[in-house]
Amino acid sequence: MKNKGITLVALVVTIVIMLILAGVTLNIALGENGLFKMTQQVAEKYKTAQSEEESTMQGISDELQGLIGKGKDDETPGVITGEGTKDKPYLIESIEDLVEFSNKVNTGTTYENQIVKLAVNLDFKSEESYADDKNKMEELTTGTGFTSIGNVQKQFKGTFDGQNRTISNLYINVAENFQGLFGYVGSNGSIKNLTISNANINCEAEYIGTLAGCVYGGTIENIKVNNGMVKGNCRVGGIVGIFQNKATIKNCTNSSDVTANGILSTVDNQYKAYVGGISAVCNNSTIMNCHNTGQIDSIKGSNIEGVTGQIHSNSIIESCYNEGKIGDLIKKDNFNSIGGIVGALVNARVSKCYNVGEISGRSGVCGIVGSSGWDSTASIDNCYNMGVVTAIEGDIGGITYIPSTTTDSEIKNCYNTGSIIVKETTDNYIRKYCRNRK
Repeated sequence: MKNKGITLVALVVTIVIMLILAGVTLNIALGENGLFKMTQQVAEKYKTAQSEEESTMQGISDELQGLIGKGKDDETPGVITGEGTKDKPYLIESIEDLVEFSNKVNTGTTYENQIVKLAVNLDFKSEESYADDKNKMEELTTGTGFTSIGNVQKQFKGTFDGQNRTISNLYINVAENFQGLFGYVGSNGSIKNLTISNANINCEAEYIGTLAGCVYGGTIENIKVNNGMVKGNCRVGGIVGIFQNKATIKNCTNSSDVTANGILSTVDNQYKAYVGGISAVCNNSTIMNCHNTGQIDSIKGSNIEGVTGQIHSNSIIESCYNEGKIGDLIKKDNFNSIGGIVGALVNARVSKCYNVGEISGRSGVCGIVGSSGWDSTASIDNCYNMGVVTAIEGDIGGITYIPSTTTDSEIKNCYNTGSIIVKETTDNYIRKYCRNRK
């Protein structure tokens, strides 16, 4: 009986131990950090990683398609295939197609509510980008070069999607206004996801830009202009010449050098340039998240800057910056209103912007805005300058110079840490508006 009691106790103890072990095992398997939970997490991470890898590979595949795709593979050169819809957009597959696209717009096809996509990278100096007419290479890279897409009378009003591809060695050399890859983009027009590399835009005229001469009420997004040169007489921009009528430009960059010759104004007998890394003039429009690293200058004339030469009529520049060298210290005619972000600010606002580039000029030279107001209001907030600012004669500031005629202007939460240097006048001309923090 005693042995049976011991055996029963042993059995009970064994059962208890088994239950404890089972509980531990279940906890290991099903607990918060259990094996099943860990297995599920690993599976989810694997699934996420697999999805990310597939997305990355697709991106690489798309990029390779752009690199591998050649104009000579275009089976219908000079004939733009597609229907202009989201599912079947018009496709630009060769230089010949791009030329035909320009011809169509310039003869009245607006492409309004239609989509045009760049199917391959195009290089005006590479035979691989031409389908069958190699003589076009010399025609498009010498003389007057490529004919801009659209003009004042015949505007592009559709959507052009570059699909993150590149157009290289664009060349335009004419003495006509509104020049660039696009001459004139009308209301509701949109250009996006495009890189323009090594462009040479040399036009003795006004409203000149690498991407477009004028954007009127349209949208420009995700544009990169790299390592080129753009030159005109007046209103010359690294990306756009003039931007107006509630247009929007965002997420764009310029590294090309931009120069304006300047023209003599019949109104005040002063030379005007209006030259900028992003846009020369911004009128009742918005520029956001853009930056310039190119060198910006003029032979004669005023309003020179890293983002836009002149901003007015309720325009806004927000979250932009400049790293490029702006202006120089040569005594030029009317060489003033020179800023890291804006040359002249009239009834408009600059917000959350900064400059680290070197800013130089005759007078009205400042880190953020060359001059603010001029018989109007101006607003600058949350901006700072770290670049060296140098003027020959004065009217200089770490943030801006404010003429006595400016009314109801507001400058807040701004500071300067860059050196302020005047070459030929007294310190009375140094105007460091806003906090100067060293």
